[in-house]
Amino acid sequence: MNADVSTPTQAEALAARILTPREHPLLLVSSTTDGEFLFDIDALRDELDGIAEVVTIETGPATKHLELLLPPKAQVFNGAARSYPVDFHADPDWHRSHLRFPNHADTGDLVDDAMAQTGRRTVQSAPAPRIRRAAGIVQGFFAHDTCAMVRLDDGTVVTATSALLPPDIPLAAALIPGERVSGILEGRELQPEPLDADLAAFVDGAHTLALVVKVTDLRATVQLHPRVSVILRRRDVDLAEGPVSDVLQVGDMIRVRVHRAPGHEVALSLADADPSAPLVPSLALVAGGAPWLGEGRPTEPKHEKTPTDAAEQPAAPAASTPVPTGDLATRADVSALAHEVAALRGDLLAVTNLVGRGGATASDGAELKRLRAENEQLRAKLADERAERAKVEASLSEASHDRREAGRALRDARRAAERAHVDPPAARIRFEIERTWGNRTAPGARARWPPREFTFGAAVLGPPPRGRAR
Repeated sequence: MNADVSTPTQAEALAARILTPREHPLLLVSSTTDGEFLFDIDALRDELDGIAEVVTIETGPATKHLELLLPPKAQVFNGAARSYPVDFHADPDWHRSHLRFPNHADTGDLVDDAMAQTGRRTVQSAPAPRIRRAAGIVQGFFAHDTCAMVRLDDGTVVTATSALLPPDIPLAAALIPGERVSGILEGRELQPEPLDADLAAFVDGAHTLALVVKVTDLRATVQLHPRVSVILRRRDVDLAEGPVSDVLQVGDMIRVRVHRAPGHEVALSLADADPSAPLVPSLALVAGGAPWLGEGRPTEPKHEKTPTDAAEQPAAPAASTPVPTGDLATRADVSALAHEVAALRGDLLAVTNLVGRGGATASDGAELKRLRAENEQLRAKLADERAERAKVEASLSEASHDRREAGRALRDARRAAERAHVDPPAARIRFEIERTWGNRTAPGARARWPPREFTFGAAVLGPPPRGRAR
């Protein structure tokens, strides 16, 4: 299905429609990055016919441009959907337009949202769930670190999800066991709200923490926030300007000094960082959350369960430290191996809590050591595959050379065969002369420049071969 809005120009017209008075609510449904719609568009248009306007938008340049034109947190992308009330222009609060994700809502929920904004409901529709804000303490992770258990301030245990988080900020990086978090509470689901990367606190000369995500001999890439990367050159890492890889490793959490010149972007330095200087806390990734990096962060607290607690708390898999389990299967081709190595960089965000605790427990250190060893194994496999590819390319080059040589030998053999059928020598020489004339004279010029008559003297033909008469 083609989207109604697929270009930035169409996105501008859509933004104007959302932010102007309308007769009906506007239900906006986005596609996935593959262009698929996970909500039933036909069913939405059938049930909301004459009640709400259903518009589809393609995830990509159109959604990015729309995000710039709408109020904060009012955008839609990557399969999500939301309904904008008729008076959204007068009060553009994103809480009035509930964001729905396919894995947490269905087509009926979207119908309910649109009906609630018109004051009308179908027989099948149910009241929209009550939404409120709540805060609590993170207890731990489960379901492969895609969900977290949070005990609210009133003692209720709920599940935190990444419904409102962008794809590049996993839940395991945003939440820290034992620390507080707040968000939108919908039923028994807590949805932490992402925070923008505000670098105003990092003034010139300040010290803070950064996470190393990429290292070469010449430079390293560190992050103040999953969306803010800074390049460290050799002189920023080591005053002696030795190889950066001798000092830093991927996954290291380092203390850096901030350099900010007017009109320039933030720069960082490890070489002139003061180990005793006070640290500016690193940025929190979600509202009401703790800094995503921290020195000496305590391990996950152990909460003793009372009988009441045991009755309240739902059964769930045991909490685990946020260490991803990557796919380490050996790939046959080089491109897959390269992709697997690149994926490790994304997995680093999922272990930032482990790194941020700075070796709080022996088990955490062992997990980090294991991940580094696995990374080295992948690098070694990639090197082997590259060497194998080089051998294959060399074999292909040699085979191509042999093929060219065989073709050349075949042409020579054909010419020799042609010459062998031309006898005596005078006829053979005449044949070669006429063929040369034909090859070097354009077809249109042959009538103008015909070959001249010629004869062969005894000096040209020479004595006949022994045993053959003239």
